[in-house]
Amino acid sequence: MNNTLDVIFLGNDDAKHARLVDALSHLGFCVRRCHDLIDVYDRYSRRPSPLVVLDAPLSDIHNAAVRLRAVDRGLGIVAIAAFADAESRIRTLLCGADACLPPDVTGLELAAALQALVRRAVGLDGMEASADTHAEEPAQETWRLANKGWTLISPAGRTLGLTTGERDFLSRLVTAPDRKISRDAFYADGADDADSGITRRRFVDVMISRLRRKATANQMTLPIRAVHGWGYMFAADIALDPDYRASGEDSRQDGLEEWGRETEDAGAAN
Repeated sequence: MNNTLDVIFLGNDDAKHARLVDALSHLGFCVRRCHDLIDVYDRYSRRPSPLVVLDAPLSDIHNAAVRLRAVDRGLGIVAIAAFADAESRIRTLLCGADACLPPDVTGLELAAALQALVRRAVGLDGMEASADTHAEEPAQETWRLANKGWTLISPAGRTLGLTTGERDFLSRLVTAPDRKISRDAFYADGADDADSGITRRRFVDVMISRLRRKATANQMTLPIRAVHGWGYMFAADIALDPDYRASGEDSRQDGLEEWGRETEDAGAAN
């Protein structure tokens, strides 16, 4: 499968599922929405996906999980339903689902569950891939941030297009003293209270995890390292191309709006 972030999403609750699909899309997932099982099977047969989300009656979830698991043992399947008890969740897992989530799941929680399945699929250990297994990206060589900050170029010449949030984060990271930045420093002026701060930190962690997955799919190992209990650092030399300029107010506002949508999404579960 070429795209590790491709998702087939089964759901017919327009308002609820539109919110979840929108949240996943903002976090970099490519979502193909289906309204019934026939559509799921048809889309999967025409273009297999590594991830499937099933939000439907349990009987439909069980049938789909069994059938899809028989086709691909490595498929990541997330079930969303009003599970009455542990027995119903166990039955769903035994049918082939990898995770069982409640109907009021937020976009960030669903994204985290899907990213856990991506890590399993690509053999990653969590926050970061091992640099030792990718000798083509030695940390001591120079990376480049080009195209006014919208493109990251590896020492091997591979390119990675950045979203507004990723560009803003990398711009701040590589221009900060010692190339280190705390989670709290990212969109700090967008938080109104302590709960917003917690949600913001989760958003940054999810965004970095998604950025790692995207880079890995492009055969790049990002030299972004977690600083335990604090933030992140860019652990390599990086050159800013002559046409580079720091994020302006427009992209800053876009990033705040993106973060705001995820804040509202995460807050909906409280």
